Amino acid sequence: MLLMALVVLTPIAKAQKAPFTGTVVFDVKVEGDVPEQAKSMMPTEATFKLATDKQSMVMNFGMMEQKSIYDATTQESSSMMNVMGQKFVIKMTAAQVKEQRAKTMEVVGIKPTTDTKVIAGFTCKKAIVTTKVNGADATTEVYYTDDIDMTKFAFANTFPGLTGFPLEYTMSQGPMSFKMVCRSIKKETIPATEFAISSDYKQVTADELRNMFGGGGQ
Repeated sequence: MLLMALVVLTPIAKAQKAPFTGTVVFDVKVEGDVPEQAKSMMPTEATFKLATDKQSMVMNFGMMEQKSIYDATTQESSSMMNVMGQKFVIKMTAAQVKEQRAKTMEVVGIKPTTDTKVIAGFTCKKAIVTTKVNGADATTEVYYTDDIDMTKFAFANTFPGLTGFPLEYTMSQGPMSFKMVCRSIKKETIPATEFAISSDYKQVTADELRNMFGGGGQ
């Protein structure tokens, strides 16, 4: 019976992939109607740190650095902003993240294709993703790899429904868009300190932050 169990379980063990841990760096290109003064403040790079149950993403907007941390165990996100030395953090549950993203870019359909592309050494599949942005439908091509499983982070995925990690895609926001293309992927162990929030960050709500910087309560 023990021998039979080993024979049965061995193929299953081989089929299971070890979770990817490492650093993924993207080049970011801003497209669309962007005022000249704002162009110098737009990010040119995004860095993701992926661990078994947590991930982070950092983008620099000139006068502001934004870091988002997602916890698959608690299904919570923490958005940290350092605005010229003023540090704030907004914490949200999975339900709040979903509600917030629905206001800006809601994924309403994903159509797989047979097209593939190698990006940063990883074979990626192409999908046509239909989104609703400010009430209007839009489509974008997304190349993603199944070698980096994102199932645990479904609540935080830019494109819910894709189980793999997107390595090339475009995100629309108002009159402009951010084209993300993966530059490099490095497998490595990410220390727990990467996902820690230092005590000098003040926890606020999104509305409170908007009011602080003159954005009103909308």
